[in-house]
Amino acid sequence: MLLFLLAFSFTAMAQDRVTILGGEKVFIPKLQSKELLTPHPRFKGFVSSMFNRPGDFHGPNCYNTALIASGLFSQDKKRYVSPEEFEAILKTNFDKVESPRYKDILVMDAKRSRGHASFYLGDNLIFHKKSFGTHYHYRITDIQDAGVVEENEWTPGPMDDSSAQMSWPELGKLPLEAYRLKSLKMPPFAPQYAAFVTKIETLLLADLKTWGIGRKWGMTGEYLLEDLLVYLRQKQTDKYTESVVNSLKDQIFIFIEEVYFKRSRSSSSVLEEICVPENKEQLFGLITDLGKILGKKNDQIEVVLKKLEGQDKTRCNLHPLTELIKMN
Repeated sequence: MLLFLLAFSFTAMAQDRVTILGGEKVFIPKLQSKELLTPHPRFKGFVSSMFNRPGDFHGPNCYNTALIASGLFSQDKKRYVSPEEFEAILKTNFDKVESPRYKDILVMDAKRSRGHASFYLGDNLIFHKKSFGTHYHYRITDIQDAGVVEENEWTPGPMDDSSAQMSWPELGKLPLEAYRLKSLKMPPFAPQYAAFVTKIETLLLADLKTWGIGRKWGMTGEYLLEDLLVYLRQKQTDKYTESVVNSLKDQIFIFIEEVYFKRSRSSSSVLEEICVPENKEQLFGLITDLGKILGKKNDQIEVVLKKLEGQDKTRCNLHPLTELIKMN
């Protein structure tokens, strides 16, 4: 019995953590533990509500987690954040500081890839989410363990893409930079596209909560954002607007790839299912809005919508923006 208790005690100590944060002792449960995180002022809100929980859906990543925890993004703004958007936000809403303190964002591998970001809790502890997949949980760990594979953490199976695993043991030892929030006012979108991009983001955030990307956006929605990004770059629109569209485009891609293509043996059957979404009214409304921004007439836009609806959906090769531009 004594040997059993000693073994149990050793295992518990090795798996769970007791540490000091802001002068108070806190208990940090292991991954997938049913034990509760010690209440602490620095854990209030997003940190305590998401700790040890997996992602709600595919997309929200380390940058998104850090921005929400910092207070810049609302807790409802869970989505993929591209490196380009993250860098644009750091330049406008944060100051780079020499010594990190509670509430700062830490950027890891800062001199090279800037491959990871986290929210600093103080006393060498960070709150983060390793990657965009639902198999990654929101966790609290030491800075030096940011890229270490934890006990009970997801590891790729025989049918999984091994590149989806974040195994980067040296990450926490690489150069890092600290950024401190200075403004809650987000950069403006380019005036001509502001209402349109805002509408896309609002609708997308709502549909992510219900896993409705395939039903309401589909491949045609992904194409719409892909081509919109190219179009904005050709028009030399401001970098922030481009970066947000890039994030939204990647969010749709990630969701469709993870939910549909990785679970199917036939890409043509997936294309046929979600080429034009089941609930197409929302997407067709966005295409109509874009057509009006481009100065197209109602009958021209209607021709494009009918063409999209009538295409061979097993091939699904029509892009709405391309079709709109063709209309003279």
